[in-house]
Amino acid sequence: MKHIAAVFALAVLCAAPLRAQSPDSASNTPEMKTERKGKAPTLEAKLVDADAKAKKQSATVECKVGGLKLVDPGMVHEKPMKGQGHLHYRVDDGPVIATTATKLSFHELKPGAHTFTVMLAANDHSPLGPSQTLNVTVP
Repeated sequence: MKHIAAVFALAVLCAAPLRAQSPDSASNTPEMKTERKGKAPTLEAKLVDADAKAKKQSATVECKVGGLKLVDPGMVHEKPMKGQGHLHYRVDDGPVIATTATKLSFHELKPGAHTFTVMLAANDHSPLGPSQTLNVTVP
């Protein structure tokens, strides 16, 4: 009987820290760890195979995001939350495309110079800071 009581006591002690965790601690992703340390979100954007795609009147933008969990703003009712956000893509003066996609292709670009702007945005679509501008010329 002493052994059963000891095993039960050990199980209770081991389980106690798990019960004390907040729901947020379950999402302990690398992005969230970075955000908790107070580091600002980072964004690196580049054009993939720019010259070859430009000849086909297209462009593909690929991004790396750090310090931020990419979240569909509609899924959280566009409520801002620290450590969450998404990407805003814009070609020239066109509409903003709000998405969690870190790779996006644009087709049927007209000949001439085009500017691609990529920005990190909060769940309410306000800017989170980092943005990058890329340029390509379609022959």
